[in-house]
Formats: sequence, C-alpha cells, structure tokens
Amino acid sequence: MLFPLTSDDLASLLPPGQVVLTDRSVAERVIARADAVAFLSEVGVPRCSGLFEMDASLAAASTPEDFVVDDEDAAPVIELASTGELGSLGCLQDASVYVRRSDGAVFAVWDDEDEDVEQLNADVSSLAKLLLLIESKAPDPALGYTEALPLYSRAAQEIKDEMTAVDSAPFADPGGFWTGYLDSFAGGMFPREAR
Repeated sequence: MLFPLTSDDLASLLPPGQVVLTDRSVAERVIARADAVAFLSEVGVPRCSGLFEMDASLAAASTPEDFVVDDEDAAPVIELASTGELGSLGCLQDASVYVRRSDGAVFAVWDDEDEDVEQLNADVSSLAKLLLLIESKAPDPALGYTEALPLYSRAAQEIKDEMTAVDSAPFADPGGFWTGYLDSFAGGMFPREAR
C-alpha cells in the first residue's frame, strides 16, 4: 500500500464511527487482491461526511445503513476493455467506485462503458488517505463563509501537495474527478459535517 495507514491513524483524526470496513470474505470474492482486501477489512475507508458510501454487499455487518449504497442492479465485478476486471467498492457522489482486481488501482465509472472511466487513485490506501485529508483538514462548518474561505483554499493546496508527493493519479487529469472536487472544496463547497 502506498500510504501506511492503520485503523489507529483513522481513529485519531476522525470522529467515532466514521470509517467503513468491508466484510473480508465478501471482499475476497469481489476485490480479490489480497493487500487491498486486508486494508479494506482492517483499516477501512473514511466516509468523509458522506462523500464516500460503500457497496452494501461488501460492508461489514455493523455498518450503519446510511454509510452504504445498495444498487441491486450493479454487478459486483465488471470487465472493461480499458481496465480489465473491476470489483465494486461503492460510490463517490455520482460515480461508482471500483478496484481493479489485478493491481488494486481505484477507478470511477459513470456507466459500464469504457468512455466514462477514470483512475482515481493508485490503490485503496491512497483513496482512504485522500478522504481522510479532506475530512480532517476541512474548516469548522460553524465558521462563516468569508472566514472559512482562505482556510479551505489553504487546505486544498495542502491536500494536493501531500497526495501528489506519493500518488500522482488523483490529480493527473486537470478535468478529472478529484481535481474538480478539490477546486470546489477550495471555493468553500462541500463543508464537513459538524462534530
């Protein structure tokens, strides 16, 4: 994994109950890659004020319903010519999120066609780290917009710098998902939930 995160790392920076874990036995069948399965079932992924929702079929039994997305029509594994086999992980906003079974890279898929696919992160630890940074660096939502705006802008730059030092994938595409998200975040959109 690119980022050596532990469950203690996430617990120290997030409010209780904000990390989504997979059921290991289900993730082994869907995600397949052993290091990704271990990370997802032992460390998990921050839900980041609802930005990320895990596929309900993968989530550990103790996961609250509002932390998961249940798309009964979605196949747990899809194969695209441009990416190969992808195992369903969940969703970010309007994008379905998949993990490539061969190498653990994380992709956004807007439909099951090759034209609407984008690599988001090099691996699941990078996805978790990016969501952790967004959640932990977001200014207090109680601040007024004018007061918070420079804090959002500084946080966005810090997030981008910290991520690209290890994983270039999130911001490789100037028109990509994470670039657009972070630009909006820098403008004060997407405030975190109150703690």
